[in-house]
Amino acid sequence: MGDHVRVLTHPSQPWGVVTGRWSAEIALDTYGEHLYAVSAFVTLQRESSLAGEGWVPLSLDALDAWRPAGAATFRGVGPGSVETGGGPGMLWYPRMELADFTLVVDWRLTAIEDNSGVLVRIPPLSPDAREADWRAAIADGYEVQIDDRGVDHERGVLDSDRHRTGAIYGRAPALRRASRPVGAWNTFEIELRGVLIGVRLNGEAVCMLEDGTARRQRGHVGLQAHHPGSRVHFRNLQVRPHLAGELPSAVDEHHRRAA
Repeated sequence: MGDHVRVLTHPSQPWGVVTGRWSAEIALDTYGEHLYAVSAFVTLQRESSLAGEGWVPLSLDALDAWRPAGAATFRGVGPGSVETGGGPGMLWYPRMELADFTLVVDWRLTAIEDNSGVLVRIPPLSPDAREADWRAAIADGYEVQIDDRGVDHERGVLDSDRHRTGAIYGRAPALRRASRPVGAWNTFEIELRGVLIGVRLNGEAVCMLEDGTARRQRGHVGLQAHHPGSRVHFRNLQVRPHLAGELPSAVDEHHRRAA
């Protein structure tokens, strides 16, 4: 409430101010999005049509701005929403390379066996995106895991804290469970500041990595398609680059205390 926002469907119009909010459950929204009243020229907008000051939306309506890699396929399933298919592979965004930034994205499972991830600071891939390229991207970047079963394929066990939802895959554990049930939308907030990467899931701090090796200081973002048959939905992906000299956020301190 009170935030200055841009309405993405009306880019020529001035900034507005959020004056009201209704949850998707109360509003019975067809696409499960929260609804907002915005001052000035509009009265009601879905969450995915708004961007706050400093935030850059990475539209999933225009998939020609993205590049697939490996055997991944992505298809639209609603306004600004895509579903993973095929795999293994990924969809990555070549138009923006980022160092320190915050990323938010909504996601949901269609079955408990679904597996995916959000990739940050990955290197650029070659145009043909061969299998070795996208595997190297995962090895050189960071993957925030989506797997509510926490499957550790190497050890053949379930509920591994380094493999369940919210973990930085294989590098930092998810400290708590914060996912909603299958079919419900979840929100990641992933913050990167130098060697620190923090993950919030549905408002709860779930993971923090202080990577002294600092494998990469900047890179691209991507979405993973893990295996054929896994169908994870994504929407409302936005990034906010951090300004030079910007003070550490409360999220940083929250992650440090939680760890």
